[in-house]
Amino acid sequence: MDTKPRFLADAMLGKLARWLRVLGWDAEYVKGRKSEELLEQARSEGRILLTRRQGLEDERLIFIESEILAEQLRQLEASHQILTRSEPFSRCIACNVELQVIDKTEVKGKVPFYTFQTQQEFYRCPRCNKIFWPGSHHAAMLRKIKGLKES
Repeated sequence: MDTKPRFLADAMLGKLARWLRVLGWDAEYVKGRKSEELLEQARSEGRILLTRRQGLEDERLIFIESEILAEQLRQLEASHQILTRSEPFSRCIACNVELQVIDKTEVKGKVPFYTFQTQQEFYRCPRCNKIFWPGSHHAAMLRKIKGLKES
């Protein structure tokens, strides 16, 4: 049974939600909804609401203390080991859906020629059909994750 927490980030935490997805965590991002609606959604979906809105209290809520992304990630590392237990690049950063491995032959003509020639691993989001591969940004992001773990 998967015991990994699932998150719901409010409008103030879009960058954090994106990075949680980069790290492989199920992190929905919602804008334009009242706090009570977000708490109800978190309860009904078994999610933890992440917010910077003051004055809210609930067992399904984590108040994110800092405006700085690295500090936000460290806060969630302390409470949920989001860096230690991460599975980087396993979710679509746009759709929050788990990526599927696809054969290189399926991406011919759908990715830049150089990418097709130099990459061997490709992944597709089953919802938006966006194609991902471990490009140059991949190593840089892994270094950033490693640096956060070590700090």
